[in-house]
Amino acid sequence: MALAVLFARRYLLAKRSRNAINVITLISIVVVAVVTAAMVVVLSTLNGISNLVDKLYSPFDQDVTITAALGKTFPKDSLDIGAIRALPDVQAMSWTIEENVLLRNVDQQAVATIKGVEPSYLEMATLPNSMYEGEAKLQSDNGPLVILGAALKDQLGVMRDDGVLRPLTISAPVRGRKLLRYKDQAFEQEHVAVAGSFSINMEFDQQYAIAPITLMDSLLHYGGEVTALEVKAKVGAPIEDLAEQVSAIAGPRFTTRSRYAKNALMYRTNATEKWFTFAVLAFIVLIGAFNIIASLTLMMIEKQQDMRTLTGMGATTVFVRRVFFAEGMLIVGVGTLAGLLLGLLVCGIQLWTGVVGLANSVVESYPVKVMPGDIVLIFIAVIAIGTLATAVSLRGLGQRYLQGSRG
Repeated sequence: MALAVLFARRYLLAKRSRNAINVITLISIVVVAVVTAAMVVVLSTLNGISNLVDKLYSPFDQDVTITAALGKTFPKDSLDIGAIRALPDVQAMSWTIEENVLLRNVDQQAVATIKGVEPSYLEMATLPNSMYEGEAKLQSDNGPLVILGAALKDQLGVMRDDGVLRPLTISAPVRGRKLLRYKDQAFEQEHVAVAGSFSINMEFDQQYAIAPITLMDSLLHYGGEVTALEVKAKVGAPIEDLAEQVSAIAGPRFTTRSRYAKNALMYRTNATEKWFTFAVLAFIVLIGAFNIIASLTLMMIEKQQDMRTLTGMGATTVFVRRVFFAEGMLIVGVGTLAGLLLGLLVCGIQLWTGVVGLANSVVESYPVKVMPGDIVLIFIAVIAIGTLATAVSLRGLGQRYLQGSRG
């Protein structure tokens, strides 16, 4: 086989009497390289978009969330919190209470989803890194503080905490009190100050507010009950495995879901889009492989005298076939490696310089994330398609030209 590769390498680099063969061979290499590079760039871009979406949603969707299987709230002591905290992949936890409330500031009002959390939740959600203005804190000398989404704060026109006034009013229905019977007493109100605002994405910025869990418990008359326990996994920990471990501890009275399970449609859509794109590009590689067939056809025609000489010296038809098979694989191999390098170079330039920008977006440049598994998959797919194209072409062409060379 080594001798066949030697002949193939000389044929690939040699000057030919027919310039068209050189051009078609070069075109074959370029087509494979360009499509391979496109696969690297497109898949890396889709990875970057998926990673960006994940980052935008992860602050409010912790890695594992435990809720009651029946009902909305549950007592804290119904969960073995110590056993969950002892799991090796658990980094932090926070009890949470989430409810829709009415926020008012003078004449401005808005319906929002307010999330009562423990102080540890601020770091779990990396909220200090998402602050648009103010500080990520839930308590001051003047009392409890809330943190509003940037758009929500702008809509209400509420000022940041000045240490004196508490201008924001939170109104929420009290559990168990019907509006027709209790009227105004069916709602509880709290006056609080605003620590600042965060900016994560448009949905959260317009809808969410963060408050101390003690404030929410008092406002809603929950009596120490909560709506969820949220768990943050250590970096690199398998989230699905952790969810299964937590579910085993929590038992059937609770529903345990990972962040991926909570947003299954979003993640499944991203994955489907990625592999559909991969399939389309792989089909383009298959179409481009016809150039290899054309190149091998012309080369067989030109090298018929060489084939007669080789067979006259004792070379078998199988050996001659191996020479041209190696020729086709060299075209595919050179094109694939060149394409991978070109694709990685393009991705590197985007990562280093952000040359392709995104105006009016949450990020300044198009996100890119190169995954080694994708590179390996692209390499295998292109080589496999090239091997198939070469083998099929030789099966048909060999019967016509190689048999003729023996005469």
